[in-house]
Amino acid sequence: MRIAVTGASGHVGNNLCRMLVEQGHQVKALIHHDTKGLSGLPIEHIRGDVTSEADLVKLCSGCEIVFHLAAYISIRRNDPLCRKINISSCHNLIRAARKEGLRKIIHFSSIHAFRQDHVAELNETCELALGSKISYDHSKAWSQKLMIEASTEDLEITVICPTAIIGPNDFKPSLMGCALIRFYRGQNPVLIPGGYDWVDVRDVCGAAINAIEQGKAGACYLLGGSWQYLRNIGREIEKHGGSRIPVLEIPIWLARLGEPLLNMHSVLSKKAPLYNSVSLHSLKNSHRNISSEKAKMALGYNPRPISETLHDTIIWFRENKYI
Repeated sequence: MRIAVTGASGHVGNNLCRMLVEQGHQVKALIHHDTKGLSGLPIEHIRGDVTSEADLVKLCSGCEIVFHLAAYISIRRNDPLCRKINISSCHNLIRAARKEGLRKIIHFSSIHAFRQDHVAELNETCELALGSKISYDHSKAWSQKLMIEASTEDLEITVICPTAIIGPNDFKPSLMGCALIRFYRGQNPVLIPGGYDWVDVRDVCGAAINAIEQGKAGACYLLGGSWQYLRNIGREIEKHGGSRIPVLEIPIWLARLGEPLLNMHSVLSKKAPLYNSVSLHSLKNSHRNISSEKAKMALGYNPRPISETLHDTIIWFRENKYI
């Protein structure tokens, strides 16, 4: 098939493009700036922006399926670019796909699209975080709602919701990739309690490709992996040649006291802070019981062990001179 991909040069996007090419599909990729992750792949590049309907029409032209991965990821609590890019891109893509007669959109949402409080198990029936005060969560919730409600017989839309993604081919690298690199290099002065549900990028992409034929119109599928404390992740990285994990673990309330200094350092160094209020909130409140049963039944989803993912990721970072 001829398949279009937005966000193709990102961590998930370039892994998806590789898998699609390996399976014999023809891929058109919307390129905004960077093409590093796509170097050497036999795919067609379309220069453009997801905020431009005209650019998305060019991307969709001649294709049957479009994977929508492009998104603005922010760890700032109030970031207007999240709404501008994440929500408007969905409006633009729906119109472009209908103009060009595509049969399906597979939209990548996020676990952050859901409210994660007051439920014993997080699954696809849980409430969306439409009223969240965190811009990214708010934008992903509204984007997901828009996509599901726009699904029709003529243009089917399926939504994929992964948890914290790690894995090989992380060229930029991603926020989670940077976190693993800091552990490997011993750049975390202390540990903070909490953790995430981690999932392998290759398993996410495999389920998304299966959703072309097996994903139902208007349906959402949660793709979780393994919930792990940061301490456990650090220990696993240490086994693969990384630095020893910090001995000291400080409580969340104490970590919050250091935010102003970290923010000041971030501004001066022009680098992302080690943590901020949003990342601390996520560490503290990320749900530990996420069900992927729906995806396992419908999409053949079978996440690999976290130890295998970390092993392959560290080897890739080492071979590509990131560590």
